[in-house]
Amino acid sequence: MSEFQLIFVLILLSSILFTASAIECYQCESVYEEGCGYTFDSEEHFKVNCDYKAPPRYVQKSVENANATACMKRVYKEHSVTKYIRSCYYGDTNNTEVGCRMDPTMAEVHDVRCYVCDDEDYCNKAAPFNSHTNWWSIFGSFLMFVLTAKILNIQCVVLV
Repeated sequence: MSEFQLIFVLILLSSILFTASAIECYQCESVYEEGCGYTFDSEEHFKVNCDYKAPPRYVQKSVENANATACMKRVYKEHSVTKYIRSCYYGDTNNTEVGCRMDPTMAEVHDVRCYVCDDEDYCNKAAPFNSHTNWWSIFGSFLMFVLTAKILNIQCVVLV
């Protein structure tokens, strides 16, 4: 085997190894762990590698792939008490209806919100994720841009 072929094989193997690693998420339930609620304590024992976690039994038959694809934070009310679950997410991240399904054995569950993220490991820490656009921030940023351009005597061209 030539030196070029050896280098190519090593690069190919290393890229496969690096892309095969799953996402890592926080996994906890506020019912059992005090630090898992709205105020979240990101402790080491909450961290899991989703490669080693199976999907919940009530989701297994509905998802095509048994591997975790993202992290999830679920917020719901049960008997008027707000509860939080952070875990690995299984399913299509663009269609969260199946992956965000609640356990059907849980009674009296209302107002379920499910936040899915796959942009980085342990992204299900936030409470809650930014789920709406902050128009005041966008307007303020645009205004600062225009004012800075005027101060620096730069012409702003607006394309319509």
